[in-house]
Amino acid sequence: MKTARISLGETEYQEQHYDPRGLNVQPGDQVVVETKWGQGLARVFATFPVFPDHKATGPLPAVLRLATTRDRANEERVRRLESDGKAFCLRKITERKLLMKLVDVKASFDRSRVTFYFYADERIDFRELVKELAQQLHTRIEMRQIRARDVASKLGCVGPCGRELCCKTFLKEYEPISVRMAKDQGLPLNPGKLAGMCGRLKCCLRYEHSMYEEMKRRLPKVGSPVEVPEGVGIVKARNILAESIVVELEDSRQITAKAADLIHIGPPLDDQSPRSGCGGGGCSSGGYGAGPAAGSR
Repeated sequence: MKTARISLGETEYQEQHYDPRGLNVQPGDQVVVETKWGQGLARVFATFPVFPDHKATGPLPAVLRLATTRDRANEERVRRLESDGKAFCLRKITERKLLMKLVDVKASFDRSRVTFYFYADERIDFRELVKELAQQLHTRIEMRQIRARDVASKLGCVGPCGRELCCKTFLKEYEPISVRMAKDQGLPLNPGKLAGMCGRLKCCLRYEHSMYEEMKRRLPKVGSPVEVPEGVGIVKARNILAESIVVELEDSRQITAKAADLIHIGPPLDDQSPRSGCGGGGCSSGGYGAGPAAGSR
């Protein structure tokens, strides 16, 4: 299926694919499309002959028509309605001392509805504000509270990595992110380093987490008895990216060993267990073999 990548404006996600439904659209064309706030005027970024199946989560929104001269003239009135509505709403929020931050205003193409996007930490009673907006703008008013990540995606910014925010460019869904992911990747648990521009945990903590989990499974846990060519010892630390461990030998020496060099691995010891020997149950001395040398034992 041919698709068109559409820009809906600076405050909207830039990588949205639409179904042109047989229209011969070209990059740079202005088109009228379906949006979450009604019909809207948009510009075609690019067209694609085939839409990847793995990206399809449902029917794509439709391109309704190529924009006409009348549509472009109407767009100016829509922008004026949004601008007037935003100024009036900001003034009323200040007058009423509402603890909310107005982020964006979108009017449908037929000006039958204006949507106000705002951020607030708590529930806001905006019933009187909605009445005043409806009286001022003479149209239907919708107030929509958005999350901190949505605010960042609308405002856009350059992240600490030097690239434009993921949520502004390609990230559509916000999957759960936890501090555990930072721990698994051996990152310092500094809130200032782990937080993104929205103040929440960085979305990129999730990108490589599955790889770290896979690599962790190949290494013995801290506290496990292991046997290396230098002798028997206890795992004191792990370097997941290097796929190596720090082993404390029976003579208290600490060495770094590669996972591939391990001869024997036992289950982790608890605090009451003796800190010597393999301690497992898979061979004559316990545990199970690991690494190329396991079969030679």
